[in-house]
Amino acid sequence: MDVIETRELTKQFGSGDVLVQALRGIDLKIGAGELVAIMGPSGSGKSTLLAILGGVDVPTTGKVLLEGVDLSELSDDQRTLMRRRRIGFVFQSFNLLPTLTAEENVALPLELDGVAAREASQRACQALELVEMSHRRGHIPSKLSGGEQQRVAIARALAIEPALVLADEPTGNLDTRQSRRVTDLLQKLVESQGHTIVMVTHDEEVGDTAQRLITLRDGLVEDDVRKAAKQASCAATAEEK
Repeated sequence: MDVIETRELTKQFGSGDVLVQALRGIDLKIGAGELVAIMGPSGSGKSTLLAILGGVDVPTTGKVLLEGVDLSELSDDQRTLMRRRRIGFVFQSFNLLPTLTAEENVALPLELDGVAAREASQRACQALELVEMSHRRGHIPSKLSGGEQQRVAIARALAIEPALVLADEPTGNLDTRQSRRVTDLLQKLVESQGHTIVMVTHDEEVGDTAQRLITLRDGLVEDDVRKAAKQASCAATAEEK
């Protein structure tokens, strides 16, 4: 089953002499249980694509189908509900509220969506357990390391039980050790829990942890490589040598 699909997706900014074609016809299908990395040089369209996949922005032309629903045809309020209930977001800067504990940060999106406080707390604790942060649930962000804050942010994304998790440079503010722990966690969530995760990254080591690597250049898909195919290609090259 395809969790999200794009069809002839384009996005333009400006007009006339200052027209920028950020995306120039993107066709993608991302299935359930995939860990996908999107890479490419600055200005290639990575952030624009992620924003459209998440319903934060709408395409100029083309379609974005989340579980078969075309996001571009929804009203602003309908897209907001879709984001709140079916899409989990993870940001480079964590975006945790500084006065709330880890548990409260994770529970907040649920409460904003009308979930009763007790249920929201239970689901927050379950999500924190998934990311191995139960023991820190009573700490505010300033008492957590960067890696711990990002794991809380991932728990917050998971607590809504999303169809899709979108991560924008999830290791961008982390050192090498913390980055590796976060990428290991993302792999575990896909392999053992069946989550679908799409992450934008500029770090090749992070990109290599994904099952599938999509490379953008000038608003187009330059390459779309699944890990197994990549390994087979490397083996073939080794045999030739």
